[in-house]
Amino acid sequence: MSTFANADEVYTYIGGIFDKATKEKTFIDATAGTGLVIKLIQTDPDAVMIIDFPGQKVTTGDATEGMASTVQLRMSSDNSNKFWQGKLNFTLAMAQRKVKLDGKRSVALKLLPLTGGLFDVYKQLLEESGREDLLID
Repeated sequence: MSTFANADEVYTYIGGIFDKATKEKTFIDATAGTGLVIKLIQTDPDAVMIIDFPGQKVTTGDATEGMASTVQLRMSSDNSNKFWQGKLNFTLAMAQRKVKLDGKRSVALKLLPLTGGLFDVYKQLLEESGREDLLID
């Protein structure tokens, strides 16, 4: 069983943290001039997001149809939840095929060291929403 009840929860929490990332100065600086647009395809529950760093926005669900991306990222919603809590080694998960990354991989991978600064923000988002059940020890 998935950690998230439905796609709307994925959009609220995972989409929410990506929305914060697109507006963080460190991410803005790191992605400047790269045109990095990530299409995040998640399973269990199924959810699709476009994370547009140049446009500083996240688009979810049916609204993503036909939108272009420079990177495609595939993983389960549970693994996304683990990642944003610092509980998923992204590189190891790629090697184990739990995470699939296609496209301009080098640009996307350069963001990995920056994500650690948002782990506490993500956990706080879960706590403030009364979703301690999503927290991983």
